[in-house]
Amino acid sequence: MDLKEFIKECHEKEVFKKISIYIVTSWLLIQVLSSIYEPLGLPQETVTFLIIILLIGFPVNIFLVWKFHLSDLENLKPKHDKNGNIIPCKYKKSPFKKTYFYSLTIISLIAFFSVLLIINNKFIQDVNLPNIESSDKIAILKFGNDTRDEQNDIIGKMAVDWISHGITENKVAQVVSPEIVDEYERVLMASVAGEVHVDVLKDYLRPKNIISGNYFLKDDKLLFQCSIMDGELHKTFISFKPVECDASDPMDCIESLKQLILGYLSTVERGVLNLQELPPKFEAYQLVLEAEDNPQDGKTYLTKLNKAIEIDSNYFYPKILRVGYYYNEEQFKKADSVLRLIKPFSEKQQRQQNLINLYDAVLKGQNDKVAEYLKTEYNFTPFDLNTNYSLMVVQHQFVNRPQDVDTVFNAISEFGLNVKDCIECEYRVYIDALADIELKKYPDAIEMLTEVNKGLDSFYLKETLIRAYVRSGEQQGVQEVLEKLDLKPDKDNLRRAYFYAGKEFLLLNEKEKANDYFQKAISSIKDGEVSEIYASLLYFMEDYVAAEKILYLLYNSDPHNENLLAKLAVTYHKNGKEKEATKLITELQALYGDYQFGKIDYSLAQFYAAINDEEKSMKYLLNAVAQGFRFRSDKYQNDPHFLAYKDSEKFKNILNYWHY
Repeated sequence: MDLKEFIKECHEKEVFKKISIYIVTSWLLIQVLSSIYEPLGLPQETVTFLIIILLIGFPVNIFLVWKFHLSDLENLKPKHDKNGNIIPCKYKKSPFKKTYFYSLTIISLIAFFSVLLIINNKFIQDVNLPNIESSDKIAILKFGNDTRDEQNDIIGKMAVDWISHGITENKVAQVVSPEIVDEYERVLMASVAGEVHVDVLKDYLRPKNIISGNYFLKDDKLLFQCSIMDGELHKTFISFKPVECDASDPMDCIESLKQLILGYLSTVERGVLNLQELPPKFEAYQLVLEAEDNPQDGKTYLTKLNKAIEIDSNYFYPKILRVGYYYNEEQFKKADSVLRLIKPFSEKQQRQQNLINLYDAVLKGQNDKVAEYLKTEYNFTPFDLNTNYSLMVVQHQFVNRPQDVDTVFNAISEFGLNVKDCIECEYRVYIDALADIELKKYPDAIEMLTEVNKGLDSFYLKETLIRAYVRSGEQQGVQEVLEKLDLKPDKDNLRRAYFYAGKEFLLLNEKEKANDYFQKAISSIKDGEVSEIYASLLYFMEDYVAAEKILYLLYNSDPHNENLLAKLAVTYHKNGKEKEATKLITELQALYGDYQFGKIDYSLAQFYAAINDEEKSMKYLLNAVAQGFRFRSDKYQNDPHFLAYKDSEKFKNILNYWHY
């Protein structure tokens, strides 16, 4: 039977009419349940379950139409032979029946695969995101800007930030910010934002409560509306009365709203604590946001922070940011002086005091205290990229605990993060890779760095990949990195890469291979060039006569550079010029001062290691670590000067100095 005849006969036997009743009824059931599941207190998945049941029931309905309607009609229809005589119906050989059940099979398969697709998409999503256990987390969604003016978007961000500060200081919960929700949404590649909020929050972040709100203008007044719901978005615990303030000073509204939220939460949690006793002035808050949006422009960053403090002298946050700025610029004395000007506004300001203690420990070189205070700050904001990265750095470089880095790194999933547009993400990869290499997890480091290097041109990541290849014994991998660098017009990086690879082989005590790479780097040096890398190449190749000439010229132009002083002193000693070497060591010791974090002692340790005086070398190295000298990627166990002492107990104790 062809399709046209089959459709005609289905129409005559009212098949479409009976099937349409099921379809229309199903559609109405879905629409009704979609509207009433929330008031009835049913989970949102109820609608999905109904759709699955109706899809399964559709082929069943088609079969029942045959069984209770068509089979009787088919049997009643008279059959005739060639002579026109009525014969019994050959029920099993009916062309209509065969086509009907063939169609039923196809529809059943379509329904079956549709059900599987729904189950997979809704309940078995294979997305590499960390499922965070449900606890007392509070998610804050973006506040909707209903003022019809995009310039007012900043007001919504202010509201979220200020409410977040109140919740974290109160220790009511960890806050899941809108940025975190957005990042998960982007990774899930969802198309309907409303539905995604529900899925992301329920299936991944799992907060206990959700805060949402919006704001709008009424004449010259700004009005805020806000509500708190349960984590499943099934129940609204409270809808606050609208908060009203002058449109020119939205912080009045935001502070009032924050107090309402904290007031509600404190009835079921604990007392209220805040980062600020008083809200900052609107203009000062804007300046801090502008500064944070462009931290690379150091001069503008500092100017905006200073202006914010000038406008609002009680504003704590820009004061602590300013300390961090001076520290990162290695203006340690200035950082210390501005830190001394900061006082917490009351004994209850625990987070303020913790941040003050953190920077005080940093400036004193008390690395164990730095780790302790930063962990406390991390507990306030565990999903913040800056805090996460900072704790990774402290674990790796301040207290030399690479085994703790991976746990912090994995607290924020790297899946889907756009490393190209996220400098903190790039730094996190770098520190995690260095830690993996220290732990001899070379395949993990190589895999991660290879993937990240595809889209980035950061030389320090390529250096780290070279280190991983060298230490894993994959020299072919080293060559591949060098060949790619050779294709680039800038040959300075290629020279640096050869130097870096040579040092890595030197750390493995493979001097011949090391010198091969050093020589390749030297081959690109121009006649008459005076550079620190040229001097270092000659120095590590033990060509002390040639190295002395370059180092002397560099020393004359920078006589207070402790690295140059130490290396030049070593070359003098190796060249038999003991008097000159002793003079330089005296000059080096004269450089002692405040806020040096052990760098002079470290240089002295290098000198005495190079002249094989282990006792003095370990003495100065211990002084250096005790003063806070950091475990950077080319220091301590990664410094060729100390190759002979790497397995000694004294050296191992120095590496473990800050362990707790």
